[in-house]
Formats: sequence, structure tokens, C-alpha cells
Amino acid sequence: MRFFSVASAAAAVTASLFLSVSATKVSTKEVSGRYFVDSDSGEAFFLKGVDYQPGGSSEFTDGSDPLSSPETCTRDIVLFEKLGINVIRVYSIDPTLDHDECMTKLAAAGIYLLLDVNSPIYGQSLNRDEPWTTYTEPYLTHVFSVIEAFAGYNNTLGFFAGNELVNNKTSAEASPNYIKAVVRDMKNYMSNHIIRQVPVGYSAADDLNYRVSLANYLEAGPADEAVDFYGVNAYEWCGDNTFEGAGYDVLVNDFSNYTIPVFLSEFGCNESPPRLFQEVASIFSKNMSGVFSGGLVYEYSQETSDYGLVSIADDGSATMLSDFTVLSSKYAAATTTGLATEEASARPTTYLSYYNNISSNTTLPDTLASTVIANGLNSTYNRGAFVAISDLASNYSIYDVSGNALSASMTTKYDITIPTASAIDQTDSDADDDDSSSGSSASASASASGSDSSSASSTSSSSSATSSSASLSNFVSSSEKMGVAALLAVALGLTVV
Repeated sequence: MRFFSVASAAAAVTASLFLSVSATKVSTKEVSGRYFVDSDSGEAFFLKGVDYQPGGSSEFTDGSDPLSSPETCTRDIVLFEKLGINVIRVYSIDPTLDHDECMTKLAAAGIYLLLDVNSPIYGQSLNRDEPWTTYTEPYLTHVFSVIEAFAGYNNTLGFFAGNELVNNKTSAEASPNYIKAVVRDMKNYMSNHIIRQVPVGYSAADDLNYRVSLANYLEAGPADEAVDFYGVNAYEWCGDNTFEGAGYDVLVNDFSNYTIPVFLSEFGCNESPPRLFQEVASIFSKNMSGVFSGGLVYEYSQETSDYGLVSIADDGSATMLSDFTVLSSKYAAATTTGLATEEASARPTTYLSYYNNISSNTTLPDTLASTVIANGLNSTYNRGAFVAISDLASNYSIYDVSGNALSASMTTKYDITIPTASAIDQTDSDADDDDSSSGSSASASASASGSDSSSASSTSSSSSATSSSASLSNFVSSSEKMGVAALLAVALGLTVV
């Protein structure tokens, strides 16, 4: 029996708090040429984001993650909205936990998710220097569990199959074809078991020896083993600098012929504090928008590496740091609508004979999870889906850079549709029949107006629907969820798909 986390029907019926939201829907984004595009309007989607792993990615452990605590994520969504972002990147999650409420609240705020499928826990990532020792069925089962947990949310923008696996001569020789093997396995699993084919990509280290050649290698070859997007971790722009002085002109030129979306998956050099974030104006300008699709600043919370925008105290309160104020002003001045775009040539379906500084081996290892890819996960797992969201206020205190208390309530820009169990419990035959190029998901609403949080904000005062509060239970069976969804629809006046 498959188990799912959902809102309690009893709480939905008796709820007295009603939340006003706009009468638009959060749409999926899909890859078209060198851009993410809105699945309804076709408008290019530019990423204006932040990397988000409170506590630090290296300190991650099972049992909690940034998207499993509604109280914590509500606090942080309040600050995301003040920062003016439309996407976050999370490096590690526990796929057995319930992420429904946090993902629903992110969607309601118009915020999308880029998610790494690996974690620092033993057996949940590849050894970059000896990947054959860690490329195992248990590892791939973890990866597929992450897919199952997040593919059902419309605001899951994409999955990272790897992060900085190639960062020295040894890994450059050992890892490239294993990265492709993971991409292939992820795509084949989704093709067999998930209706929506969520884009799969890779995030590259800030190393000029490898990032361009690796990008060219990963985009090439058969579609089922090629990445759909490529992230560049880039820290060249430090202090008071210029587009040319920071080498961003070279960066753009390096990817000028790239055929799939490329963006800065990490940026924000801190070698010359305070950070000025001058690069934001260039990232969202004609200098870069013809090639790059925006970027994400590293990072949200203050950790030992001193890149934080927000300080989180032991009592859970959050205080803006000076970098937050600077970045929010830069993001506010940077529009993501109407930017100049350029057409890309067709993605290369054959490989070059040689890739500089990395292994040119195009023979991928045989998958070690063929049975799981064919039959699906054979144990209970968590398949995420949107739920009725409850109180939009966090009990944690939030302070500005001067220590003044701020409102701890998030706002909503999008209406969220509660899926039926039949839409959540997608069958293999449904997945086989579905057009894999479609950006819509059967497990959440797929129509929207606007393609990012900036355009979405203009609709926040439009006609509103109502959504009532509902507490989350941990897990119920799919048959129970169908009853809950129907009851929620009647009690809350929500559309059921």
C-alpha cells in the first residue's frame, strides 16, 4: 500500500479561518530551447532566487529538512517575499517526510523549487572520485523516492542530478558518464511512473578547467541521457566591479552556443564585504538574458562560511542581515518580464570525439536499478501533493536589520487546487500515455497567468477565492485521501481535478 500525507478532513470541515487568495493558478514550467517557459503562456521564466538550506547542507541528517516544518517554512516564505524571489534551491531533503504544506505555501506565494536529489548521508550520493562504489540500487532507490515526493507539485521546477561532482582531475576522469547514468535513470523512472516529466539538470563547480567542457558533454547524446538544464556556480564578481572586469562577458561568450537553459545556480562572492550584488543588474539585462536565465544567490541563512542573508537564532527567530537589504533592493530593481531572449540551435544528439580536461567516455554504466525502474518502488513511500493550507502566520519572530519586529504573515498570489487520489496515485499506464513534453501535472492545477513572482504580484489584488485552514496528518492511504479530497472540495469550495 502506498501512503500519502494530507490535510485532515475534520479540521477542514470545522475550520473557521478563511484565507483570501487570487483566482489564478500556479502553472508548471517546462524547457523549451534555452529557456524555462510557462506551460500555459509560453513566456520565458527567469530565475530570481536564493539557495536555501538552513543549518548548512553538510550538516543535513534524516528526520528533518527545510521543507518539512510548516512553521519554519512559513517564517522563511515571509522573508522570501520581502526578498522578491521566485525560486529557491534546496540541497538535501528526507523523502520520507511530509512536504505538502510547505510546498503548497511556496506555490501560493509564487515560488518554485530546484531540488538536489542527493544528500551527504552515506549511500545517498555519488563518490566523485570512485562513483562505481556508490552507484548502487539503494542509492538510486533514494533518488527515485525524492522524485516521487516532489514530482507532483506544480512548483517543482527541476531536479539536480548532481552538484560539483567534477572538481579535480580525478573526478573529471571518473564521474562524467556516471552523472549521465543518473540522469538516464531518473528520466526512465519518470517516464514509467510519473505523469509529469520534471526537468533534470546538473550544477557545476566554479572551475574554469571543467565547467564548459562538462556542460557540452552533458547536453549531448540521446535525449534520455542528456541534461535538460545546466547550473553554473560562479563567484567571479567580487566587490565593486563591472560586467567585463568580473569576466561575465567571458562567461556569456562561453555559453553563447548552449542549447538548453543555463543559469547561475550559486553566485555572490563574499571576499570583499559587504556584498554589493552589482551583478544582479547584469544578470537581468540584455547583456546576459539572451544566454542566461537568471540565478540564485548563495545563501539564505548565515552559516560558518559567512554567506548568509538572514541570521536564525536558537529560538527560531530570524533577523535580516545587511546583505538581505542590499540584495532585496537589487532584486526589486531587476525586472524578469520582457527581457530579450534568443533562439538556440538544436541540441546536439551526437557526442564530440573529445572534451577538454574531462573524460570523453560516452559509454554509460548499465543501470543497477532496472527492476525498480520497470516496476516502481516496491515499498511505501511519500508521493507529495498540494493540500489546503492553514494559518499563514508563523509563531517565530522576524526582525529587520535594525532589530524592529516585522509581520510574520505570508501573503498569497495563487489559488491552489486540491488533487483527487486518482490524480495523485498516477498509474504506469497513465504515465505511458502522457505526452512527456507537457508541462502540466495531473496532481495539481496547471493553469496560470504570469510566469514569475514579479508578474504574479500584479494579480494579487484580483478576484479572490477562499481556502480554509486544515491541519496535516502524517500519512493516510490513497483510498482515504480520495475521501479527504472530496470532502475538502465540498467543505472549501475548491476545484477538484
